[in-house]
Amino acid sequence: MISSVRIVGSGLIGTSIGLCMKAAGAAVEIVDLDANNAKLAQDLIKSIGIAQPELIVVAVPISANQERVIKLLNANPNSIVCDLASVKSDLLLKVKQLSDQAANFISLHPMAGREVNGAENARADLFKGRAWIAISDDSTSEKAKKVGSDLVAMCGSTLYWMSSLEHDQTVAKISHLPQILSSLLAGALLDISSDNLNLSGQGLRDLTRLANSDSKLWSEIFLTNRGVISPLLDQIISDLQSLKSSLNQNDKQTFEFMEKGKRGKNKIPGKHGEKARDYSYLPIVIDDKPGELARIFNECANISVNIEDLSIEHSPGQETGLITLALSDVDCVKLSAHLGNLGFKVHPGKNR
Repeated sequence: MISSVRIVGSGLIGTSIGLCMKAAGAAVEIVDLDANNAKLAQDLIKSIGIAQPELIVVAVPISANQERVIKLLNANPNSIVCDLASVKSDLLLKVKQLSDQAANFISLHPMAGREVNGAENARADLFKGRAWIAISDDSTSEKAKKVGSDLVAMCGSTLYWMSSLEHDQTVAKISHLPQILSSLLAGALLDISSDNLNLSGQGLRDLTRLANSDSKLWSEIFLTNRGVISPLLDQIISDLQSLKSSLNQNDKQTFEFMEKGKRGKNKIPGKHGEKARDYSYLPIVIDDKPGELARIFNECANISVNIEDLSIEHSPGQETGLITLALSDVDCVKLSAHLGNLGFKVHPGKNR
């Protein structure tokens, strides 16, 4: 395992990695050009100075990534250096052209994050059970590959290898497009009054959650990966035009539009990359007053029932709310009977 690491960049990802590595027993140093950001991250991690770290993690904005990687490789010939940029493009080519230490470089990308940034939002469990992508390249030494693999393992994650091109094409579809569509939908809400937005349900909140993401960070990502993103946007625009035509012609293509979405959704794996499970959904009507949710959660703990997911529906002025719990079939039956005996307004569970 890695004994010492220097993290360059004290944002959400860099600080979260620092917390993970500290918890795993490594000595951690975190630095940043912004003194205030660095101080907060250093206090959180209990950062120490390290003269020759085994690993240097570059966690800086994509616009500064390439320059910082090459500079750190050249200045630290005894350290392995990795970057975390979300677009790889010709990074490895530039490293080989501008550094004699290309063998000490490994390019990684943790597929985890939050819609909020900064050290103050860092979490030691941010990467637990998540995937990391490593870029395969003949110039990367076995030592660098081992250190990269150890970093991912110490963060509680699983490592997957890809080429630079495959990486950029994949993350454009599973990460960049969701951000674009979330921001697009949220932007369309600007002409809706606050009173009318009070009527919105959980679906709108789910779909617009990513719209709170860092605008500067994401605009840099979109521009850097524009060669891959642009044709994907063309396809989405074409699909929307087809839907519009179907609506105007009142034909059955609208049904296929929805069915195609279901098929795509069903391909998404469950937690930790496992096959997605079919859950039972248990609706419970609760009074709109403090402590009701806590009561349900406490009873779940009392009978060792695991909640996989939940949704809450509540309209303005409504005296009750509907909480729907996603559970295994066995836990659904168990919890339904238990809460019913306690007087909760439990309704028959359903499969989706």
